[in-house]
Amino acid sequence: MRQLLAEHWGKLLGGLLGLAVGLSIITFGFWRSLLLFLCIALGISLGKLYDRHDGLQKLLQRVWPDSD
Repeated sequence: MRQLLAEHWGKLLGGLLGLAVGLSIITFGFWRSLLLFLCIALGISLGKLYDRHDGLQKLLQRVWPDSD
């Protein structure tokens, strides 16, 4: 079973992602699903920055640099 998962990990992940997107669109509609996935992507991006130990202050300084 592990070998099967290791060899076909991308297909499994893609299938599960497709299932999640399809169910979300059926349940919430297209625009609400799009907003949901954009919020998820934003959360993943912020989590990635946190994992790299950049910190929120450094992120905010990059977005809004000092005007000095």
